[in-house]
Amino acid sequence: MEQNHDKKNTGMIIFVIIAVLALVIVWYAFNATQDEALPAVAEESQEAAQEIEMTAEQAAAEVEIDAQEVTTEARLAAAQAEAQAELAAIEARVEAGETYEDVAADVDSIQANLESAYANASVEAQAGWEDAQAVFADLEAGLRDGTGDALDYFAELALLLEADVRVDEDDPSEVNGDEI
Repeated sequence: MEQNHDKKNTGMIIFVIIAVLALVIVWYAFNATQDEALPAVAEESQEAAQEIEMTAEQAAAEVEIDAQEVTTEARLAAAQAEAQAELAAIEARVEAGETYEDVAADVDSIQANLESAYANASVEAQAGWEDAQAVFADLEAGLRDGTGDALDYFAELALLLEADVRVDEDDPSEVNGDEI
């Protein structure tokens, strides 16, 4: 029986050695995986942080551009409103009998102020400015000639400037395509 017992002990010793070796291999594999996983997780986290940072920077740049566009549009709208008021005053003076020489400097000043306001405006707004310049030229010619057409040009200029600052009636927060 002792031989059976020795065989059992030997079998147990072999089994324990195999179990310890398996445990060592598993432990080594776990450590190796952990060592490889930690840098991979850190790298992924860093890439995600960089993407978030880039997205935030892009959003900030877009907000800044939008703010600049809104500021430009607000300045343009203010210049247009001021021009409308000044043109109405000049129109009243012309109706009262003032000549071209009396109002020429004022008309030129209005035109120069509008030109500087339109300088940074959108392409669509600048196209509107080109139309307004043509009407200004007609107005000046009518004033020089002393014809009644000058009053029509005042009205046309007022409509052009008003169309540029009008807001869509359906949604007051949206800008009408004519005003851009």
